[in-house]
Amino acid sequence: MARPQGITDEEVLAAARAVLLHKGVSATVEEVAERCHVGVATIFRRFPSKQALFSAAMDVSNDAEWGRFLARLVEGGGRGDARASLIELAHTMLDAARKMVPLFLMKMSNPSLLDKQSGATRALSILKSLADYFALEIEAGRMIEADPRVAARVWLGAIRHIVIFETLGPTVDELSTDAFIEGLADMFCPPPAKKRKK
Repeated sequence: MARPQGITDEEVLAAARAVLLHKGVSATVEEVAERCHVGVATIFRRFPSKQALFSAAMDVSNDAEWGRFLARLVEGGGRGDARASLIELAHTMLDAARKMVPLFLMKMSNPSLLDKQSGATRALSILKSLADYFALEIEAGRMIEADPRVAARVWLGAIRHIVIFETLGPTVDELSTDAFIEGLADMFCPPPAKKRKK
């Protein structure tokens, strides 16, 4: 029995992402329609071609919970626990990256779906947001002094590193994701030095 026509575009795109991640670029619109419990015509009324559907499905830039979280940190302007904020930011970005990186890798393997211009624009936007936040924290004396643009690239690279290693399989060392994130936060916002006992 077909599902009522009330299905949203986001539900269609979520189904397309699931099918793509399971089947790869050989996935079909029919498989997406079946997963949504709608007819193929319903999909094509929203997306004019298979390429349009899968390109839209692989664009998870709207999934920007970390961006909203970062905006709240900037609004807070140096209040709260800086290290705890960094750890929460890392986990929020990691959740988004776990959705984005596998899709991005699939896009890279199929050049017809790759839009280098929008990818570069999105990366620059992420880096600028991070650099702005780090600049505020550095100015407030809550983070180590560094070029905030370099700090932003290091931070983003570290988050991507976690996801790429997760995608490739078991880690080569015994460092957990939580330990990695805490160590990363320590590099940006070291905990107070402990006094030595005499």
